[in-house]
Order: sequence, then structure tokens, then C-alpha cells
Amino acid sequence: MGGRGTAVTPETRMPATRTLPDALAVPLHRLALRYQHSPLPRFLAWWGGELRSLLPPRWRSLLEVEAAQVLLEIDGDALSIARADRDALIELARLPLADPAALAAAADAALDQQPATLRRILILPPARVLRRSLTLPAAALENLRQVVAFELDRQTPFKPEQVHYDARVARRDAADRQVEVELALVPRSLIESQLERLGALGGTLDAVDTRGADGRRLGFNLLPPEQRAHRANARVWLNLALGLGALLLLAVAAVHTVENRRAAVAELEAEVEHQRSEARAVNQLREALADAVEGANFLAVRRAAQPLMIGLLEELTTRLPDDTYLERLSYSDGQLTVTGQSSEPARLLGSLQDSAHIRSPALSGSIQPDPRTGKDRFTITAGYEPRAAEAP
Repeated sequence: MGGRGTAVTPETRMPATRTLPDALAVPLHRLALRYQHSPLPRFLAWWGGELRSLLPPRWRSLLEVEAAQVLLEIDGDALSIARADRDALIELARLPLADPAALAAAADAALDQQPATLRRILILPPARVLRRSLTLPAAALENLRQVVAFELDRQTPFKPEQVHYDARVARRDAADRQVEVELALVPRSLIESQLERLGALGGTLDAVDTRGADGRRLGFNLLPPEQRAHRANARVWLNLALGLGALLLLAVAAVHTVENRRAAVAELEAEVEHQRSEARAVNQLREALADAVEGANFLAVRRAAQPLMIGLLEELTTRLPDDTYLERLSYSDGQLTVTGQSSEPARLLGSLQDSAHIRSPALSGSIQPDPRTGKDRFTITAGYEPRAAEAP
């Protein structure tokens, strides 16, 4: 086939078997890219700056160490060592490159007063770094390095195995779903020659970058991952400790909140039980009062419903003859029962029937003579309606 084929490099070739770290690297890389290109990092950077401005100067200077970097730059036969902060670039030393074996010790002596966690970055001359701008689909961000590797043949006169390259997102257009990517690359021989001149100091580098028009590093890392220094990141352990502390405090707060809620619920239940007891006592008093009132009303109603006995006695006295006397008289619910002795008990029924208030008089049981008195004992039952004046 004609034309230039795209070279297959270790970076673009897919391994036959994938280990667990390899399987996790892809989704973690995608998450990191989405985080980097989201508004969250800019917001956190602004928020962190605002919080730092509220701290005392001494504390603020301690936090600035995390943003500082050591920049190494080869200038002719000398090595310039400078410290770059957010706002300043301070040259710390200028060392000769005549003896690469002694260069690492001299650099360590120059950086003796600086924190050991500062990242060391080799700065290449801008003229030696080839930069290109690429417009790619937004989906390419998930495998940006692989996509850029395929674009090297079209965009540059080099093949991927001839250069060290890196890419960064310069601008992202969410509406068009495209990103503008800036590509930087240098021949492998250039970096190898630079590292050879640094000697043992080259093994302590974290990145290889170049400067922009403003004199600051652009943010590329042209150093192969396997050649980068692996230094302990105190900030990671600090963040981990702070995260664990926050989780512990959150757990304590949650337990304390649950205990407070439980105590509040217990107190509320005790108060509710107390109120319930008082309500039961009030209900019992109300029921007792209602029973007393009902009993009193019942007696009053019953008493009011009973006719005056004086009227009944007057009626009987008027109707019964003089030879008759009563031994017992009872009245209940309009029924009258009279027990007594008389010479002619049967004649009494006629006298009682003439009454307007006594109804249906009748003898109950048999008439029994009493030898002692010579009269007959009788029992008469009848209905009784009180007079109008006696009605309840």
C-alpha cells in the first residue's frame, strides 16, 4: 500500500492480557480528565485562594510551598536552578556542567534550604520544542494520548517512536463538542542528551517542560513516565489523614446526633406519658363527675316523676269506707298496690272505680279472713294517675 503508515508503538499497542491495575487505569484516567475539564478545579482554586488570603502570613507561606517548583535550565555550560512560586521566580544557584558526577551533590547543596517535596522540572529552550494546535472531538479526551499518537504523522514530520510528546487542552467548546488541544514534542535524542549532561541529577526530575511567551512553564511533561522521579507526596498523606479525620468526626457527629435524637425522643415519650397520665386522670374525673351528675339528675328526675303521696292518701281516704284500714301501700311507675282489712273487700272495687285517678282496680290473690279482727284481708292492685297539680 502506498503512503506513510502509522507506526504502532508501545503506547498505542493494546496488550494481549490486562491486569487489574491496567483495567482500572482507563476509567480512572477518564474520571481525572472529566474532573480537569470541568468548572470544579477553577472553582476550588479560586476558593482556596480566597481561604488562603484569610490566613496569617506565616501559615500562608507554608501553604505556598505546595505550589512552588524547582526549575532547572541548561544555559550553555551552566545549569540554572530557580524556585518558581505563584508570583515570583527566584534563582537559587548557577552551577557549571563540567563535572556531571558532582552536579547532583552541588544541586542538593543549593536546594538544602528548600523543602524536599518540591518538584524538579527541566526547562527546554522554546526554540527546541515543536508545538502544534489540534482540533479534536470531545470524545477524544478519554484517550487523548493515543489519539495524538495517530495524529503525529499528519501534523508533524516525526513518527511516535522518534519523539517524546505531550498534549494539553487549551480550549473546550461545549456547544460544538470539540476541544482545542495543544501538542508539544521534542526529539528523543534531545532529552537524552540533556539528561546525559545532568548525570545523576537527571534521575531526580519530575517533568520536562518549556517556557511560554510570559516566561512561565507551559505545563507539559515531555519526560517519559518510566523516567520520572517517584517521590513521597506528603500532601497526599496529609489529605488522606484529613479525610480520615473528617470521616471520624463525621461518624462521631452522626453518633452524637443519633444519641441526641434518642435522648430527645425518650424525653418526649416521658413527657407524652406524663401528659397521657394527666389526661387519663382528667378523663376519670370527668367520668366521675358525669356519673355523679347523671346520678343526681336521675334521682331528681325520678323524684320529680313520683306523684305526691299526700294526694294519693287523700284519694284513698276519700274513697275507702271507715271500716277499712290499710296495712301496706306501695306505688311504683304508676302501679298502686294496697293491702289491708275490710268488712266487705269486694265493695271497695266499686268505690275505687269512681275515682278519676285510680284506674282498673282489681283484687289480687284470695281474700283471707282474720279471726283476730273479724275482717277479711285483701290486696288490690290498680293504676294511678296523679292530679294535674301533682304531675312532675
